[in-house]
Amino acid sequence: MEIRRVAIVGANGRVGSAIVEELLQDSQFEQLTAIVRHASTYSPPSPAVFTKKADFSLLDSLVAALYHQDALLSCVPGGATDFASQKLLIDAAIAAGVKLFFASEYSANVMSPQYARLPTQFVGNKPQIRRYLEQKAREGNIAWTALNGGPFFDLWLTAGPAGFDIANRTATIYGTGNNLACWTPLPTTARAVHTMLLSETLPRILNKAVFICGVNDVTQNSILAALEAETGSQFRTKHIGIEEIRQQAAEALERSDWKAATRAMTITGQFDEENSAANFWHLVDNTAVGVEPVTVRQAVKAVIEKLEEP
Repeated sequence: MEIRRVAIVGANGRVGSAIVEELLQDSQFEQLTAIVRHASTYSPPSPAVFTKKADFSLLDSLVAALYHQDALLSCVPGGATDFASQKLLIDAAIAAGVKLFFASEYSANVMSPQYARLPTQFVGNKPQIRRYLEQKAREGNIAWTALNGGPFFDLWLTAGPAGFDIANRTATIYGTGNNLACWTPLPTTARAVHTMLLSETLPRILNKAVFICGVNDVTQNSILAALEAETGSQFRTKHIGIEEIRQQAAEALERSDWKAATRAMTITGQFDEENSAANFWHLVDNTAVGVEPVTVRQAVKAVIEKLEEP
């Protein structure tokens, strides 16, 4: 299998835009195409990125947009990965003769019991999508792959529920702060996707999910130590017990506050030492896709340097 023409759904999102920028650096990909809705105002970052508009509710419209593509990368966020819309994309890719469907996972182990408990309104139906892709691969209709590196280190540290406010030098530590987790910076993820699409890598990644971890020894306490070392400041720190976060999640679920429930359950999923799936190092295969993990201090330094850019 050779991938030279790549279509991307969700090219304007954080994940999609990072991947597009990465693939633009490689002349092997003779055509990059963003598949967008008719009402989209997406502006490609380069004239080398084509756009095709489609009605995402109609199979024939999607098929027409996907003709002559070798791979389809789904980069839609969270709750947008509902089963019905992703199944339609997969079926359209099959009908159009696409060779490879790259599933929108970019998460942790989506087949774990912990992930299955998260509200689908915010995390989508990724396990069900995975099973459908496995079925279609067994039938010989299409090949698939997915990439999971845990939360994006850079995004979680600056805008996610990691517990740190760098500007105000504050930290919230959940539980002991020592729960080991797998996190990966977004640029590392984009480079891994690039590597997965190369001809020499494809045989190793077809019809399975690839797990990576871009930062070694991630815990809240190790991040706090790195932040204090890099900023030269002591952070004001408060501690919150995991049981309190569990209670917040239960109360949010009871009142159908899916956003609050997802946030609380995500925190426990990362920092609960008794029942966390955040540490999936036993699944990690960094070498398969050329990932060389950095230290927490190096990852934190990169985030701070990015924040300080004009």
